[in-house]
Amino acid sequence: MKTYHLKLTALSPIHIGTGQDYEPTNYVMDIFRAKTHDESTKKYKMLFEFDEIEFYKSLNEDEKKEFKRLANNDSPCARFQIYRFIHEKHKSLARKLAFKKVAVIDDVYEKYQEDIGKAVNNEGKENRIFDQFMIARTYAVPSTHRLVLPGSSIKGSISTAYQEQLYKQNGRDYEAVKRQMLTPCNENLFKNFLISDANTNDKQASAIATVVNVKRNIERTGISNRLEVVLTSKSFDTVVKVKEPLKFGEIASSCNEHYLPIFRSMFNDKTDSNTLREINFGFVQQYKNYQPKSNQFLLRIGHHSGGRATSIDGMREIKIKTQKGYETRKEETTIWLYKGNNGKFLPLGWVLCEYKEIINENID
Repeated sequence: MKTYHLKLTALSPIHIGTGQDYEPTNYVMDIFRAKTHDESTKKYKMLFEFDEIEFYKSLNEDEKKEFKRLANNDSPCARFQIYRFIHEKHKSLARKLAFKKVAVIDDVYEKYQEDIGKAVNNEGKENRIFDQFMIARTYAVPSTHRLVLPGSSIKGSISTAYQEQLYKQNGRDYEAVKRQMLTPCNENLFKNFLISDANTNDKQASAIATVVNVKRNIERTGISNRLEVVLTSKSFDTVVKVKEPLKFGEIASSCNEHYLPIFRSMFNDKTDSNTLREINFGFVQQYKNYQPKSNQFLLRIGHHSGGRATSIDGMREIKIKTQKGYETRKEETTIWLYKGNNGKFLPLGWVLCEYKEIINENID
């Protein structure tokens, strides 16, 4: 068995969902002021997450009675009334009790401030606005709140690419691929591929942002959502163990063969004219002719990776909703983009992986 160090760097924002949300009753958004090295003050827009039980314990007796009354209210707008109690009367306490701070992109912060004010003045719309600020978390260690790229997500993305390679090598016989890769037995090839979660030392590696769904080749914008994402350029480290007959070099090559054409398609103005128009110009200039080094490979991981990234070339049947119902195609027709502070967009999920064998840990 050979052991490798694997460094993963986010080329674009990443969201790996947990099924859990930041709820408006356990966070507030506010300006955080921090001193710089030259003693000046810098302002940051932040989400402050706090524990509701600790919040309740910190209230005086009259405030506790009011909080209980709101919590036991069966009216449709009860949640929003709890939020108003926290936001309008006790924001400073919520900030003081915060155990986690997350950066907030400008448009999310501004929308939060604007819509909360609207809800206060528009009875009956509170819950709709409240629900808009349920923000999906990206993956983190519960005890430390440090972000993680789960080994299962990384391995799943690699597995898709390697299955495609085997599919083409086996004369496009996917039943043979399933026997090699998807059968729960000792003959499963990827039982010889072990990977740990990838960790980062960066305490501020994520942000709350808007993601927007756009047509790839038509100038049209669809739905939007708010997510916590791993920020561009953040790096994570993990360890991979590979046992024969697998070879890490072949695995890396399969990833580039699968993901690199999809990555490059974003810069093709014939198939992705709207994507190219929307994506940040600096990102386009940096990556439109990108070629990984011999010890590097691309992956696309997390939510909103797109149908091509998660399926095998030659077997793709991507379900597309149309006005007449659903139909299957070989490519997705939309792409999800992250909206940054500069108003420009970036794709989601792209990761550059760099590997190096750890010779002194090589074992039989």
